[in-house]
Amino acid sequence: MKKRLTALTFAGAFAGLGVSDADACTSMIFKAEDGTRIYARTMEWGASDLRSEMMLVPESMAFSSALGDGKTGASWRNRYGFVGVNADNLAYATDGMNEAGLTVGVLFFPGFAKYQEVKADELKTTVSNVDLANYILSNFKTVDDVRQAMPGIRVVRNAEIEKEFGTPLPLHHVVSDATGASIIIEYVDGQLSVTENKVGVLTNSPNYDWHLLNLRNYANLKAQAAPPRSIDGVSLAPFGAGSGMLGLPGDFTPPSRFVRAVAFVNTMIPAKDAADAVNAASVMLNNFDIPKGLVREGNAEDFHLGYTQWSVIADMSHKVYYYWTMYDRRMRAVDLSKLNFEGKAISSFPLDKVRTEDIQDRSDDFPH
Repeated sequence: MKKRLTALTFAGAFAGLGVSDADACTSMIFKAEDGTRIYARTMEWGASDLRSEMMLVPESMAFSSALGDGKTGASWRNRYGFVGVNADNLAYATDGMNEAGLTVGVLFFPGFAKYQEVKADELKTTVSNVDLANYILSNFKTVDDVRQAMPGIRVVRNAEIEKEFGTPLPLHHVVSDATGASIIIEYVDGQLSVTENKVGVLTNSPNYDWHLLNLRNYANLKAQAAPPRSIDGVSLAPFGAGSGMLGLPGDFTPPSRFVRAVAFVNTMIPAKDAADAVNAASVMLNNFDIPKGLVREGNAEDFHLGYTQWSVIADMSHKVYYYWTMYDRRMRAVDLSKLNFEGKAISSFPLDKVRTEDIQDRSDDFPH
């Protein structure tokens, strides 16, 4: 049965989750030969079970942004309905796509995010950083719309939420649309940075420009195998396939995942159509899955895990939102063209009906 949610801001959405820097998300965008635009990302989190749900936010919803200290920021009524994946059963989109095919991905940005200050005379145009995804999905159709609007709003931290969590909530956002446009939104030293997503990839810290600069350390990587050589008759032929990518980092730090994702996206054989593109995206995302136990934050006696809880793929051209989870790898889909965005309340359902693999038994396909 669908559970109704009220239009809450992010306040309390992660209360008690013990948020830390264990988030290790990876996102990517690319285009199929038929013009289909794909956005895809993983969600890594180990501080707790996110208990994520798929939520539908109708066009008529009204939101307001809590800023802390009893202050309320911007208030708005949705122009566009959207679907998104929430956390802790509350109406905060950690990822989502709206009716226009605009997508927003929220990724952790620890150690670098520093937001603007609250100004009493600008509250009506001020949004908490944790409300920004809902704000964008609710109000804008294209990346160009978002790019033009961002300088006109202030994005601030809510110290009350951070005090409740016992940790800052540093975030950056990747916003993409069906035209292929994509931008990265970051706040560093209190200044807004809106950067073109030039290589189609975002991970975590450091900032996006640093990651672009770091790519120069891997300028030698290529899909083509290294040619065989010899020195005084000694063969230096590669041992096997993949020698052109020798040196591609395989660990799960944000810089390494960024390099790896850029390599995958920019060497993939072009997908023919939407179905082929969704398959290609799922194959690439699988390379960023973190098994439970591989990544541990803390010391040997006191630690929590970082692991992949779910992944999503958005076909921005046809407005279909796909997902799977750590419990059930079978891909599921939400077709936005089939949804009713004229409701009066947010609705949702758990990502998994049952937290177990949905395995198809093919035994009976053999002759008896």
